[in-house]
Amino acid sequence: MSKTLDLRDIQGNIVRAYGRYGFPHARYFLFHIHEAVAGRRFLAALHPRVTTSERWRHAWEDDHGNLPAPPPVTLNIALTWQGLRVLDLPTETLSQFPREFIDGMAPRKHILTDTGPSGHRHWDPVWRAPIEKEPGRDIHVLVTLNARMLPDGTPVPELEEMTGWLRDLGAGDGMTLLTGHNKDGSGDYQQGGARLVPRGDGTMMIDAQEHFGFEDGIGNPVFAGQYPPQVEARRVKGRGKIMPDQTWAPLATGEFLIGHVDESQQIPFSTRPPRFMFNGTFLAFRKLHENVGLFHDYVDKQAAIYADVHGVPQEEARLTLKAKMVGRWPNGVPLMAAPTYADMQRFDAAWSDIPAIRNKSGARTTAEQARLDAWNEQMINFKYRDDQVGVSCPISAHIRRGNMRDMLDPRIASANPRDWTGSALTNRRRILRRGLPYGAFEPDNTDDRTERGVIFIAICANLFRQFEFVLQQWMNYGLDLNAGNDTCPLLGYHQPGSKFMIQADPEGEDTPWVMNELPQFIETRGGEYFFVPSLNTLNMIALGVVDPT
Repeated sequence: MSKTLDLRDIQGNIVRAYGRYGFPHARYFLFHIHEAVAGRRFLAALHPRVTTSERWRHAWEDDHGNLPAPPPVTLNIALTWQGLRVLDLPTETLSQFPREFIDGMAPRKHILTDTGPSGHRHWDPVWRAPIEKEPGRDIHVLVTLNARMLPDGTPVPELEEMTGWLRDLGAGDGMTLLTGHNKDGSGDYQQGGARLVPRGDGTMMIDAQEHFGFEDGIGNPVFAGQYPPQVEARRVKGRGKIMPDQTWAPLATGEFLIGHVDESQQIPFSTRPPRFMFNGTFLAFRKLHENVGLFHDYVDKQAAIYADVHGVPQEEARLTLKAKMVGRWPNGVPLMAAPTYADMQRFDAAWSDIPAIRNKSGARTTAEQARLDAWNEQMINFKYRDDQVGVSCPISAHIRRGNMRDMLDPRIASANPRDWTGSALTNRRRILRRGLPYGAFEPDNTDDRTERGVIFIAICANLFRQFEFVLQQWMNYGLDLNAGNDTCPLLGYHQPGSKFMIQADPEGEDTPWVMNELPQFIETRGGEYFFVPSLNTLNMIALGVVDPT
């Protein structure tokens, strides 16, 4: 039975990854509150404009009913613990928030590996100012705008209108806009934007590739109540949790929304008043700079050696090494579906009609949509139980570290499916990925001083158990993978001597391949922890009526 949620009370960025819903442009605004009355007045003005999780009309819905069309621009709000404190929330309410949220992101640098090139002294000024205790620069409120686009790829005009309104609202007495163009033209946005590519008819379409050239954002989890039943049945495959009969089911709602039952069959403790955190969640905002030139230069040099040893063309070697590092080929096809370059070529040939279907500007036929749905399932519906050694997908590949699926099941080696009990450890470590790339897409630009990368937004009910655990234990450590101190080849912190191991078939003639001296491909440029309140809680805060008694 499908779970029913009060979607009018839940902020829309929890349920939707806006980029995938046709919103390729984003702006992120940070505000400082000087005094509580001004902050409450600010939130009260924003409250009616907050985008909720209520259903929209979409091509993939089986029954459109009377659903409204998507808005031109979405708006969502999140607050830091310091922001809640400045808004004069009761001490009892503030004190019962989780420790990691009270601390904020900066003091937890050793857990998050924000050291070396990712250290605070390298962060952008707006993120560094609170750490350096600059007066009036503490971050209290995050407001995100996501906008649809015109046929030529430019944002809809409503984005500028909403930006101007928000800028004026946050520049009043008692508030400071920390990011965004000021009235005199100074300042800059924290902003993101998906890669846009032309269709054959001259219009633009959204492409999911990030700056390293990989299709991104494929494996977001599905949780109970997120979609209508008919949509959930299609999208849950490969994105939910694996059941003992090897089918897929949605993850428990409480892994992503506070106040609901989680995978441990409990409703976790939350602060008082009891409904204050209900239908809310936590958000980790990270600005991640990508060293694109360094990445391609390193892969090219490694590929030259690989090609010489294995007697394959340089391009085959380059694509193979990139795929092994990530766990997917650049076009998003997982190694579990196409482990080798030859497999990838056969896969592309079998699905050669997909680019035309995806790029089609008009409505798709039923047959075309069914074909696209089947291709999408190939991209996400796979498990690791038949690749325990890592022959198809290396044990330390980026996507395997981020979502281990069934590989940590203690009984996976059993030949009897009834012995399979599911991977509770993995199910309790999932995060919703939101955000978009930032910076211009210039594949030929090898200057890593160019500002480009990913605005990474993780949403989860427990920052410590989900976001921090995955980053610390799975991305920056390898013991769960029997990989010692090896880190993720893409996102990990690479000290001198860091390596990436590509396993070989123990029954074959090939030997394992080691990529030595991994440089630092991704560097943190800033970030913070936020609480995403429900619409009801946001209204309580704006009215100043939070009462823990």
